[in-house]
Amino acid sequence: MCEHRLCRSIGGPCSLKVTRSRGCRPNVTSKEVAPDVIDEIRRLVATAEHDRTAAVRLAQIVRREALDDRNLLALVVADELDFADTLARLIGR
Repeated sequence: MCEHRLCRSIGGPCSLKVTRSRGCRPNVTSKEVAPDVIDEIRRLVATAEHDRTAAVRLAQIVRREALDDRNLLALVVADELDFADTLARLIGR
C-alpha cells in the first residue's frame, strides 16, 4: 500500500508513481518550474488533504514535473518556499 499522504487523500493505488523507459533521453528540459505552476501548487497544497480534486491535480503536476526530470520537492525545498514543509508531508514517504 502507498505511504504518501496525498495518495491516501485520493484513494486507490499510488498517484505519484512515474514509470517510463530507461532509454536515452536528451534531458533538454529546463530545471526551473514556471512561476504560475508554483502559484498553482501553493494553492493546491493548502487544500489537498481535505479536497480530493485539489489532491488529484497536485498529483498530476508532481508526475508531470517528474517526467520532465524535475524533482518538484527538491526544487521547492531548495528555493525555501513557504509551503515546502507541507508539500514534503504530502508527497514524501
